[in-house]
Amino acid sequence: MNIFKKWREYRAAKRKKKELRQTSRVFGHIEQLTKSHMLIWELKDRRLFIAQPLAMVMLSRGAEAWRNFLNNVYLYHVFCLQQQQWDQYVLDLQRKAVAERVASGIKVKPGELDRIRRAVRDGINKDGVALPPIEAFDFYIIADNASGDAQAEITFVGEYNPETRLFDMASWEEVKAAVQEAKKNTEKE
Repeated sequence: MNIFKKWREYRAAKRKKKELRQTSRVFGHIEQLTKSHMLIWELKDRRLFIAQPLAMVMLSRGAEAWRNFLNNVYLYHVFCLQQQQWDQYVLDLQRKAVAERVASGIKVKPGELDRIRRAVRDGINKDGVALPPIEAFDFYIIADNASGDAQAEITFVGEYNPETRLFDMASWEEVKAAVQEAKKNTEKE
């Protein structure tokens, strides 16, 4: 028995538990922010809407903290997407197994249905669901307009690429001015 090997294994397990605890805590905070509508992820168009107070807090901590924040939000949403895909995959396999059993013409009791579902769940191939692709996404910082009917107003826009961990950001006013300038140039031609 090598005491040093045991000690290294113990320290590695302790370090892994700490990392899982930190990841769980970060994902919990992001989930709370999503539920309070401080973060809104639009899956179809790959857009992230961030409330301005939250964005200002994260931006005040510096560019690296902002990059880490965007990366954590992206990882959380990829985790949620992968979890949904996995749940759907398991459900489809269970339905197929139950349908095959029912189609065989044998009367199936509710307890046997549960046993079939458990057997399918235990025998699932872990590589059955592909990971979502890593793609860049757009983010918008939204400020509540206090005057009028309190509709949201875009203050900043940006793009974040999780693979390279690079982000570009610009003021919404600059973007509108650049678009208007481009329209004027095309109209002159």
